[in-house]
Amino acid sequence: MINVVVGGATGKLGRMVCQLILEDSRMDLTGAIVSSQGGNVGKELYPGVVACGPDAVRSCLADADVYVDLTTPDAASRLIPSIPDTNTNLVVGTTAVDEEAVRSLKEALKKTNNSALMSANFSLGVNLFWRLCEMMASSLPGYDIELIDIHHNQKKDSPSGTAMEAVRAMQAVTGIEAVRHGREGKAEKRGREIGVHSLRAGDVVGDHTVIFAGNMERLEVTHRAVSREAFARGCVEAINWIADKRDGELHSMREVLNL
Repeated sequence: MINVVVGGATGKLGRMVCQLILEDSRMDLTGAIVSSQGGNVGKELYPGVVACGPDAVRSCLADADVYVDLTTPDAASRLIPSIPDTNTNLVVGTTAVDEEAVRSLKEALKKTNNSALMSANFSLGVNLFWRLCEMMASSLPGYDIELIDIHHNQKKDSPSGTAMEAVRAMQAVTGIEAVRHGREGKAEKRGREIGVHSLRAGDVVGDHTVIFAGNMERLEVTHRAVSREAFARGCVEAINWIADKRDGELHSMREVLNL
């Protein structure tokens, strides 16, 4: 049985992940990390499960095999570098985590020989979408690349972590360094760049489209999520995959999905 503690357990995705863990015969939800305002909610949602605030995370992880972070960028950046010291493996689904925190996490993993997995998106479709973006960018040299990400009007970060992961994948195979976030005013002569445009409206779960244009043609690759459950199910598979790893490395969903 895999003992799991979930951070951000009262958030939209966190609730789904917790519910799937409770339904999974391979796992046991042993802890729920909630904000100071969400303590009572946590106890109501997960009776019999230890619910604690951010300051008590280490004690909550005493018997945990995997800690799942679905919190906020600031909270995750402060917390995740210290998780390997608790001898707990880690799954990070929080986007926009500080780069210094990621470097510190990698150092801590090597010291403790624990393992972690980080992904801006756990869904199978999105991970294939990233791979397709990489392949198309590599196969279409000289084509202009524009990315559009659409999410609900309450999303905190723009662009989305999923969008920026696609950008990084395409930069790696094209050598394009410049990223233009939106456009305004008169157009100037520009070199190679990737344009990124974020729309925030209604209750859109998450749409991402990358446009490749050139040579008198246009190709588009799109991923649309109709429910957050697609992300939650992938997260549970990531938990199962990372639970018994002890290699001191930071992994990705590509490895889970054999991409």
